[in-house]
Amino acid sequence: MKTHCKRARLVFSCLLFFIVLIVLVLPGKAAAQVSMGRDLLEYHQNFDELPRTDTAIWASGTAYLPGWYVQRSIAGTALIANPGTSNSGGLYSYGATNGADRALGSISSLKLGEFAWGLLLQNNTGDTIRSLDVSFYGEQWRISNKTAGQHQIAFFYAVSNDYTSFNLAPGADKKWTPYPELDFKGPKFYMAGGALNGNAPANRRLMAASIPVTIPAGAYVMLRWKDADELEADHGLAIDDFTLRWTISEDQPITVLPVELVRFTAHARGNRVEVAWQTASEEANDHFTVQRSADGKTFSEVGKVYGHGTTSQVSHYTFTDEQPLSGTSFYRLKQVDEDGSATYSGIVSVSSAAATSIASVYPTITSQFLSVEWSGQQPLQQALILDMRGKQVWQQKISGADGLQELDVSSLRSGTYVLVLLDGTGQRSTSRFLKK
Repeated sequence: MKTHCKRARLVFSCLLFFIVLIVLVLPGKAAAQVSMGRDLLEYHQNFDELPRTDTAIWASGTAYLPGWYVQRSIAGTALIANPGTSNSGGLYSYGATNGADRALGSISSLKLGEFAWGLLLQNNTGDTIRSLDVSFYGEQWRISNKTAGQHQIAFFYAVSNDYTSFNLAPGADKKWTPYPELDFKGPKFYMAGGALNGNAPANRRLMAASIPVTIPAGAYVMLRWKDADELEADHGLAIDDFTLRWTISEDQPITVLPVELVRFTAHARGNRVEVAWQTASEEANDHFTVQRSADGKTFSEVGKVYGHGTTSQVSHYTFTDEQPLSGTSFYRLKQVDEDGSATYSGIVSVSSAAATSIASVYPTITSQFLSVEWSGQQPLQQALILDMRGKQVWQQKISGADGLQELDVSSLRSGTYVLVLLDGTGQRSTSRFLKK
């Protein structure tokens, strides 16, 4: 009887071990991944839904935020809100005490192990995705001690038709493609230990690159950040303000309107939202329908603005949404020809508190100049341009930049580039354009 019980306990223990192993390694089938659509071509995550105080639970293999998974090399579930004052190993929601602005980070250690977190996405565009424009801020919230050198959070990605094949474990690098251009190396090291303000410009770095990929329709891609346990006591590093844009055509932006649309923006104005757009020319353009959505997928009409028929002159349009949705809203244009045929613009998003996009850049295809309208709270100070490999090929400092700015990009070779705009606090906006 005792032998039978021992065998039963052994069988149960083995089954439990394999169940736990599956949960640790693979994202659960019930958990959500981020959908990469054809209309909504970008995704943002500012991590502000992470806890501001105390400790929450984020178990390995589960998604605390939709599409975001974590994996630990040593069992644990704690997600700790902290301003950088703790030197203990752990997974952290970094930010000022009780502050709304959060960042996802960790301190790896011998006792609590290493950490990796990742974003799972699925290609639902109906076509092959050819490139991913990735940008985020790396932030340092703590220096461990003056004997510790520069530490990093390493970036990887992987593509698969089966999302359960992604092994997020910190020690499982074999099937991941490293992308060193997006490795965040902490800017402070060999200094006395203590807390840092990760939002201060001196303690954060903009990481941006364009990754050439082949993601077939219906396939999955996972982006992975790994915080390995360094030889010395680890610094507190994190990521924040993540943006991802995907491109179906490798070298040419999607042209969605028969009219030449050079600008389309949405901005919060008090309790209203102002939608504005500009065309360089129009042919048989009857009218525009302004459409709004709460989720970026299901749209309804909120207004109608008549076009100018056929013209080669620049035309400016505005529409005010007097009763916008609470929180984040998505807007797009339906352009209707005189014969009734219709096409759609890209999608812009806006918050009732402040616009998600703080810059408008146009035209998206140019041979000489880019026009920039900056709406950040602080003046624009710097503009950078990255090529498709993430290499910086152009930069310009801008003094006292408010309103409209013109950037001369005529010296660039023909091709697709990413424009990165920065203000004095490190707030940034990225835009893609084609240089003819």
